[in-house]
Amino acid sequence: MAEWDRTVDLLVMGSGAAGLAAAVRARDLGLDVLVVEKSEFFGGNTAMSGGVCWVANNPGMAKEGIADSDEEGFRYLKHITKGEVPDERLWLYIRESKRVLAYLHENTHVRYVPLAKYTDYYPEAPGGRPGGRSMDPVPFDGSKLRGQLIQLRRPHPQSQILGKFGITAKEAQAAIGVGFRTMLFMAWQMFLYLLRYPKRKRWGRDTKLCAGNSLMGRLLLSIKDRKIPAWLNTAVEKLIFENGRVVGAVINKEGEKLRVKTNRGVVIAAGGFSRNLEMRKKYQRHPIATEWTSGTPSNTGDGIRLGQAAGGALGLMDEAWWTPVSLVPKSPVSWVLVVEKSLPHGLFVNQDGKRFTNEAAPYIDVVNGMYDDVAKTQTTDPRWYHIFDATYRRSSVAGPVAPGKIMPDKQLPRRYRDGGYLFRTNTLQELAGKIDVPADALKATIARFNEYAVKGKDPDYNRGWSAQDRYYGDPRVKPNCSLGRIETGPFYAVRIYPGDLGTKGGMITDDHSRVLKEDGQAVPGLYAAGNSTASMMGRTYPGAGGTIGPALTFGFLAAEAAEGHSPS
Repeated sequence: MAEWDRTVDLLVMGSGAAGLAAAVRARDLGLDVLVVEKSEFFGGNTAMSGGVCWVANNPGMAKEGIADSDEEGFRYLKHITKGEVPDERLWLYIRESKRVLAYLHENTHVRYVPLAKYTDYYPEAPGGRPGGRSMDPVPFDGSKLRGQLIQLRRPHPQSQILGKFGITAKEAQAAIGVGFRTMLFMAWQMFLYLLRYPKRKRWGRDTKLCAGNSLMGRLLLSIKDRKIPAWLNTAVEKLIFENGRVVGAVINKEGEKLRVKTNRGVVIAAGGFSRNLEMRKKYQRHPIATEWTSGTPSNTGDGIRLGQAAGGALGLMDEAWWTPVSLVPKSPVSWVLVVEKSLPHGLFVNQDGKRFTNEAAPYIDVVNGMYDDVAKTQTTDPRWYHIFDATYRRSSVAGPVAPGKIMPDKQLPRRYRDGGYLFRTNTLQELAGKIDVPADALKATIARFNEYAVKGKDPDYNRGWSAQDRYYGDPRVKPNCSLGRIETGPFYAVRIYPGDLGTKGGMITDDHSRVLKEDGQAVPGLYAAGNSTASMMGRTYPGAGGTIGPALTFGFLAAEAAEGHSPS
């Protein structure tokens, strides 16, 4: 047998939230750890995300005066997962997510604060809450990473104000619109940005890290403190077995093949397969495209394929963390419509000029509505558009297009005009012709919608009924802050697509993050967490952070299982 080039206790594949949580915990338990990342940047999908973590009954909720309990958290998860996730698994997450969060706060640089007004995605469901379970990473000074800062994957361009700096989730909600307070806030943030110029010049990018960049910056500093080696441009090509157990891996480190022996096993935390078109076409509903994801380009399913080759069973491969998106010219990633879909004076229509869902619903439900619409219409040319009027355009964002008060139509870059991104016409009749939908149907849809806006109730899809729908609404619009008439020209349209934040199907794991075979037996020495696994949230999304919370938790549990530690 060939000799080993390196021996470690635990090899971690991937450098997102799941991978680095596993690395930190394993090192603290005394294991020798090696982290490998196939791309040129650390952080994975998490670095490009909002970084929010969903934890029921977290300690911060009491400080905000929000009542919660483990029982209510379980009740909520059980209701929204519709019996598809075992009770034991839900209780495990309720219990262990709090333990992991407390451990990270006490032993690493990770810091979270609850978002008191950020509702669960189904706050009216049994056990649902109007806020507090979603937690926001505290902004982080990236200069503490020194030269490693430039190796952290950049945030999604959509999260950067004026393309320059990030803000927190709480600030983002408060910054919607173009009122005096918002403009004052932006001016202050720009002033602070200018003050950071010396740091930017020294370290190559802005040093105020928010959202997913904050979480990953904090985790990177935590593994740096522990002197855990982490290699970029290093792919795991093959798992090595002895007597049915994973005992090592063949890795490719910048073109050099190395055999790494692992005394305790391998943790696969390499993200999903949102950038693998072959896998998406094989497993997921159509239409589907890799251009519609907002996730990192390195999410090509490598870890999932390794797990499958090792005998691991797969689950939820048809699912993703769905969100409607638009495609921005010259942008390497899609732009998610988290805010736009809830704002008044706009709606979504299909190729027939008709509404098909509650636009303001949780984004996973909006895309499910898009796919249900394809099944219903049986169209061979599915298309969807975000339609809005001049009132919306004046005060609201549309992807990278700032409100008209800040970015008038005549000042738009050419790549956004003339249908490159934004369609604009003086009448609805003309707009229908531009986007090739029946004019009579479009006008009838909007007339019906306008009647609902006046009454404040949407009997077709109940838009604005849930507190979740109203989170990004405009409180100045009455009687329903998510409904506003579409009546003032010019009129606009942006084409939208069934996109995602990442896939949520992969290896099936047990409560110890061990990869399971079809017969339910564990693959010895193989663990997995994050988007490389079938999500413990099933086909739903409990609230902001419903992907990162489990990633941190089950990465942490994977390390404990590998070491043989029994959580209390």
